[in-house]
Amino acid sequence: MPKGRQKVQPWSAALEPSLSLPACLWLAVTGFFLLVPLVMALELTETVGPEAQGPRGLSWAVLLDRMEGEGKEESEEQQANALAQAAGLLNAGRIGELQGHYLFIQPPGHIGVQQEEAARQQAEAVLSGHEAVRWHSEQRLLKRAKRSVLFNDPKYPQQWHLNNRRIRGRDINVTGVWERNVTGRGVTVVVVDDGVEHTIRDIEPNYSPEGSYDLNSNDPDPMPHPDMENGNHHGTRCAGEIAAVPNNSFCAVGVAYGSRIAGIRVLDGPLTDSLEAVAFNKHYQINDIYSCSWGPDDDGKTVDGPHQLGKVTTDWDLQKGTGCTEGHTGTSAAAPLAAGMIALMLQVRPCLTWRDVQHIIVFTATQYEDRRADWDTNEAGFSHSHQHGFGLLNAWRLVNAAKIWTSVPYLASYISPILKENKRIPVSTHSLEVLWNVSKSDLEMSGLMTLEHVAVTVSITHPRRGSLELKLFCPSGMMSLIGAPRTLDKDPNGFNDWTFSTVRCWGERAQGTYKLVIRDVGDELLQAGVLQQWQLTLYGSVWSLADIRERQRQLEDAMSGKYLHDGFSLPCPPGLEIPEEEGYTMTPNTLKTLVLLGCFAVFWTIYYLLEVYLSQRDVTFDLTCRRGHCWWLQRSRKAMEEGTELESVPLYNSKDEADMDTEDHPPSSGLRAPDLLGQSNWGLSQDCERPPEFPHQNLQPDLLQREQEQQTC
Repeated sequence: MPKGRQKVQPWSAALEPSLSLPACLWLAVTGFFLLVPLVMALELTETVGPEAQGPRGLSWAVLLDRMEGEGKEESEEQQANALAQAAGLLNAGRIGELQGHYLFIQPPGHIGVQQEEAARQQAEAVLSGHEAVRWHSEQRLLKRAKRSVLFNDPKYPQQWHLNNRRIRGRDINVTGVWERNVTGRGVTVVVVDDGVEHTIRDIEPNYSPEGSYDLNSNDPDPMPHPDMENGNHHGTRCAGEIAAVPNNSFCAVGVAYGSRIAGIRVLDGPLTDSLEAVAFNKHYQINDIYSCSWGPDDDGKTVDGPHQLGKVTTDWDLQKGTGCTEGHTGTSAAAPLAAGMIALMLQVRPCLTWRDVQHIIVFTATQYEDRRADWDTNEAGFSHSHQHGFGLLNAWRLVNAAKIWTSVPYLASYISPILKENKRIPVSTHSLEVLWNVSKSDLEMSGLMTLEHVAVTVSITHPRRGSLELKLFCPSGMMSLIGAPRTLDKDPNGFNDWTFSTVRCWGERAQGTYKLVIRDVGDELLQAGVLQQWQLTLYGSVWSLADIRERQRQLEDAMSGKYLHDGFSLPCPPGLEIPEEEGYTMTPNTLKTLVLLGCFAVFWTIYYLLEVYLSQRDVTFDLTCRRGHCWWLQRSRKAMEEGTELESVPLYNSKDEADMDTEDHPPSSGLRAPDLLGQSNWGLSQDCERPPEFPHQNLQPDLLQREQEQQTC
């Protein structure tokens, strides 16, 4: 090689016996990052033995045939060891003092789901076929809790709807699910009302501020505002029914006392359609259930409901009295009870949809017998009463059904054309009947087979609206009284596109003829009413009657409670996966892998940054040591001792100019490594008046400026 052009050693050649200080530090740091996770991995591996695994691994309890003669225990132990080895397991020893009973466990080490299933099949095959095995059972995790529904809350004995000790069966049958730790945990219920007094002892521990809002005052706090009559306590009472904390020696116990409770204040001010719509979906990402036990005036003469945009216990009394109430009754109390029971359902099956909840209620409700009930059983086998609906909600049946429930098919619907009638409505004993036939071809596009809701939208003129009676007959002949006479309703405007609906035909076939019957039970002297038009809307699914009966059979099989434990769960349908309440437990192998990958990423990040840094300055280092010593390291140490650092190196050495390579290559415009420079001169060239030997255009801007400074110094 011509004199003056030193060969630059590659990086691979740099890793030879002696290393420079930067390289040594670099490798030391790298070694630290790589060795630490390995040490952690070894420590983790050492802790993963049969004891550390606990009951999470596969394990079997095995009963062996008794052995006779001397040394039977030793022989039995040897037999257990051999049998466990044949099954791919380890003998963990005798189970307590039970003679002949042994526990076989999975060998230590994490395995995947597929390998676990293969190991299970192998163990079952060996244990089932071995002649010395009298009995064997794979061990499952069991959850046990103290059986107690005794609370120290003073009003709990009076909450007959939770535990009726006088008339058995006249309650919501909730204590059984409480005993199995089903309390609504992980579910948030919001009370849309006149506010929630969330600082009282029964509500504060379960209060959810993130799910709450005050739409009347436009702020996050739904605290009720006292009025002249001290009437803003309805929402607080509802909240207490749902989630009042037990065993705090205060007031009562909530149906879902493990749930979270939020409040949306909307009824303590002017209410519009848009404001009502906002209330029904405020913080829907947080709130699972909306409890709204209010509506238009219930005075027997008002006909009102949600408008276009809306189609989306404990008490307080201004620090007076005990803070409890005994006067919360009627539908105001019934709706929060239902909301609490639905919270219990969502705990055991978080991916239930609103239609799933409706179906489960229909399938599990129980009849309530009294002298006024007119129970009828429809074509699908469901009993319904105009007074009591499908019956009492039963928390035990609801929760057990929810545990094994698979989602209903998609919602299918059918809408008839607007049927123009303009027919007079007779008075007294006579009635007007209109029909509409839904054919098979009408339902082919949607696939609708069985009914859920049936709705009828009517426009009727009448001088006294309350005198009208409307009945709807489904194809099976099941009759629904969709509009009962109302003696106080004297409104002369009749009904204008008003929708009535019924669920009495739930589960029945959708195809067939529907009949609307309208009767005027009022005074004959008044002008007759006219049915101007009507429209039929059907909602249901592609389920058949056979599918419904099979689901009924499955639910009745679950009512024993045999599935109501944490070891049984069903996967959620695609798109409805609900994250687990508890965090994911990382296995040791996963942790080791993540740590090693993290170190690998750190290593390559530093390497890449270093490479970019050096390439931008075109610096190359020869990291090898010649003749047994690193002369540049010595010079660097000397500079440090003298208090000076090497900040720059010359572009060329004037002493070695004559010896530079004369080959036809452009000279380097960057910094040169120390071994390419004259070993006797590490400072800048002092020959300021000597012109450079190569063109300026080959120099980088910063180096060009430096060269000019050298020439003018």
